[in-house]
Amino acid sequence: MRAHVRSVDAEDGTRVELFVVEPTTTRDGARGDDATDWFILLHAHPKLGGDRTMMTPLARALSARGYGAACVAARGTSGSSGSSSWRGSASEGMDACAAVDWATKTGGGDGSKVRAHVVGYSYGSTIGAWALDKREAIASYVAIGYPRGGSWWNCGVMGAAAKWLMRDHFEALRASSKPKLFVHPSRDEFTSTATMERFVREKLQSGGKTELRVLNGHGHFTVTDDDDAVATIAQWIEEFVRRVVVEGEGED
Repeated sequence: MRAHVRSVDAEDGTRVELFVVEPTTTRDGARGDDATDWFILLHAHPKLGGDRTMMTPLARALSARGYGAACVAARGTSGSSGSSSWRGSASEGMDACAAVDWATKTGGGDGSKVRAHVVGYSYGSTIGAWALDKREAIASYVAIGYPRGGSWWNCGVMGAAAKWLMRDHFEALRASSKPKLFVHPSRDEFTSTATMERFVREKLQSGGKTELRVLNGHGHFTVTDDDDAVATIAQWIEEFVRRVVVEGEGED
């Protein structure tokens, strides 16, 4: 498995560090065409201890299935310059776009077209939502532990805080018609399963193909480092991309 660290520049000149994991096989996993698929992985909140290393297990799992993966280091973490914000910003969305630009320019080493897929965990999923329609090359969106949050009486203090902090990013998801997959831990400490089901059913179905998969037995903080959880998530992502992006399930 070939992996390396490299830096790219965001539109505002910020240096963005990527941990790149090359595909370990030429097997065409989800692909039924001549495109090359790259996954752009965005980690949890940098001000609460999140960094790119928490996405490494998933990057390696996707690589083993024949895909490229790039773990983005948020501003102010690892080798990335600048600083992050509490609520997420357009600037941080630029970092995801910079990774997409790099993948589309260099990821198809054989000259094939590159399809990018944004995969965000927790806070990273809200940043990915901002970037979703900023690049045509982004073919799908995956959120792991999306911090939808809720009222304090339903989701507690953590859920209420998440809803307030991340509220500016909800509309970007609703506005985009690109395919979306939500992976929700059944024991998530920020968002209840019922809240997530209602969010997907009532708020997002008008914005393109949207699916929700519930990962039983896991909380918000265990889904990216548990081997079984990571393997399941990688499988679900591959199946979703194959059905919805490659084969076009749900298109009119």
